Amino acid sequence: MNTHNTLKRVQLCILIGLTFLVIQSCKHSEPERKHKGYEAKTVNNNFPDFGRMISPAEFVANYPGEKVFQLKQDYPLEMPDESKIPDFFNIPFDDDDRWMEYINAVRDYCFEGMIDVDFVAQESEVREWYHMPWMHWGPQGSEGFNGLAKEAQISPYQLTPEQKNPHQTYALGYYNEFAGYTLGQMWKDADNPDAYATQNPKGFPVGTVIYKLLYTDADETEVDYLVNPMTRQAYVTPTWNDGQDTGRVVKDMHLIQMDVMIRDPRADKYGTGWVFGTFCYNGKLNNGKTGSMRAQNLVPVGIQFGNDEQDTTNFINPYPPTETIINPNLKETKINPNKEELPPQHLGWGGRLDGPVDLNNASCMSCHSTAEYPQAAVLVPAEAFEGIKKPVKPGSKDSVLVKLTNTEAAAFKKYFTNIRCGTPYSEGTTSCDFSLQVSLALGYFTEWKNDNVEGYWYKEYERSPLEMHRNGELKASVDETLNK
Repeated sequence: MNTHNTLKRVQLCILIGLTFLVIQSCKHSEPERKHKGYEAKTVNNNFPDFGRMISPAEFVANYPGEKVFQLKQDYPLEMPDESKIPDFFNIPFDDDDRWMEYINAVRDYCFEGMIDVDFVAQESEVREWYHMPWMHWGPQGSEGFNGLAKEAQISPYQLTPEQKNPHQTYALGYYNEFAGYTLGQMWKDADNPDAYATQNPKGFPVGTVIYKLLYTDADETEVDYLVNPMTRQAYVTPTWNDGQDTGRVVKDMHLIQMDVMIRDPRADKYGTGWVFGTFCYNGKLNNGKTGSMRAQNLVPVGIQFGNDEQDTTNFINPYPPTETIINPNLKETKINPNKEELPPQHLGWGGRLDGPVDLNNASCMSCHSTAEYPQAAVLVPAEAFEGIKKPVKPGSKDSVLVKLTNTEAAAFKKYFTNIRCGTPYSEGTTSCDFSLQVSLALGYFTEWKNDNVEGYWYKEYERSPLEMHRNGELKASVDETLNK
């Protein structure tokens, strides 16, 4: 790798990003659109649908009659009426006896009209769902069969004792009309996205529902609960390969997890404004289901609406998970206790909510709270990886983290602090309102802009080199950039 060119690229990327925070344009297109009697102004900038795919000739020859993925991007420019707020907003999510009712109602809301059309957003006749633009860009860019974008590695033994090999995840997100309105405000000018659209006093409006389906190349030979899988064909890298893309293959990917985010005003009193939920696939519950109906095999792992700042119980459920350890002291995380339907989960630090493909030293809410632009914060702080390790089994060369040793560090404490929706995590950035896909999209757009500018700024030669940060990439010092 050419370090000078990499540094130049990142510096340029951040400078362009910060410029977007100051200069915003108001140009947009407003084609008309009808859906079941509803008429509204929309914006459609014809962003690319995907970034990686076999050639058109190969697709036509080998997949006759099939269609490639199409990005749903006709975002509404008018706020949906309050009558469209989901009915489950009447169910108390923080009630020990009713939170499961709430999260299952969220799942049903997401699936209604979508299972019938194989989760093709354009074909839903019940409600509008949209996708995030710019997921096509870069080495982790989305593929053309089903729009799946490369997400993260699954470490050996992370899922089950039989999972000896690493695997990878790919995912696709869906945004309802309320969230789609915010995407329309952000991207109505394709050349000058409004990074402030997700920051207070704006941000995703009450009624927002976002869900993401995550797929893995692991299967039932190592993960028993992936039997009777819901499978998607995808054009993916053969292995995770440190997130890089040195070539792709057509491969089956299996549904393993579903994440949901709900902008529920009743969560404001907990200092966040958001409710997170996670589901784990369990094909052992299949009972004859086929095709997309198998999405109903997703079982609630739990729900989270705060970081339980008061609880400093320092434990990690180490890989491989053999039982789900529930921390009874947590008040803002609720975990499914049903061992008959939920496979063993490692969860997050101290038993906070995290899904099977997520890390056991973080949590859904703490990770998403870092979403910002430019992305100066790490998704998981270094202190979350500092601790005691032990062999995964006697005599094994593979070791796993069993306890953290630097939980009193300021960065670690901040990570598990409740942050209100629309509030930046780092000084000098704008909030992406808990949406990591918003952060990625703005970052990818900036990289693209960088690649097409083909020039330099004098400030590039007045700055010291940037330190390494998230995922080993060069980190932007936001304060330094602003002060130059």
